[in-house]
Amino acid sequence: MSIAKSFAIAVFTTIASFASAHEVWLEPLQWEVPDEAIVQARLLNGEGFKGAELLWDPRVIVRAQRWQGDDGADIAGRFGDNPALATNAAETGLLTLVYQSAPNTVVYESYDKFALFVAEKGFDTALADHAVRDLPRAPIKEAFSRHVKTLMAVGDGRGADVPRGLEIEIVALTNPYTADPAQPMQFQALYQSAPLADHLVTLFERTPEGEVNVQSVRSDATGIASFVTKAGNTYLVDAVVLRVPARDLVLQTRGAVWESLWASLTFRVPYRQ
Repeated sequence: MSIAKSFAIAVFTTIASFASAHEVWLEPLQWEVPDEAIVQARLLNGEGFKGAELLWDPRVIVRAQRWQGDDGADIAGRFGDNPALATNAAETGLLTLVYQSAPNTVVYESYDKFALFVAEKGFDTALADHAVRDLPRAPIKEAFSRHVKTLMAVGDGRGADVPRGLEIEIVALTNPYTADPAQPMQFQALYQSAPLADHLVTLFERTPEGEVNVQSVRSDATGIASFVTKAGNTYLVDAVVLRVPARDLVLQTRGAVWESLWASLTFRVPYRQ
């Protein structure tokens, strides 16, 4: 088999897995780096905080950026880069990497699979709305996009996470690299820059041994959710919005009847002296 054909198959497999699995998140090769270090982050797609790597693919990338405070810059890449994101850490402080994908689609071949998805993500009225809209029970085409952030510490890691303009976004109100580990961390879920009140927010916790624990809470009236974290563990915070797609997206996707927007935020809580 030719190299070109092998690469084409790899790209197709990447896109197919991107459309069929659940969360997408960024995972740096190192969560804490010195000043001026090269920063690399894997783009992962999977379930239960376990997944396969996605390659840099400009066809599906809307945004790829690095931020430190108010200083932001685009991240460039070449088709097939793995790890997908690479950039320089300019100075000491909290570093945020941002990734946003273009819409893609998934087709639920059975109504039960769609019902399982909406129940898992806390969309209690979705099935009733599906019936009111007189949509077919199957197949069901859904458009989806990913709105991804990861937090890293450069040097002392000081600084604050702030909204970066994603349509759906998780903001860490607590800096995991400098906060008191005895206190719960707080996160705010935002949708179109407004708080996602009374909305399901899920925390995936992975230990150094690879054990994954999951807990979910509903955000308060200001979109804030709190979780207890533990030093040495890696975390993924997740929230999803399900909505009726705009007409142009329906046309673009050739018939999507639902649209989901997925937000993820990853970080690692360091050991402290």
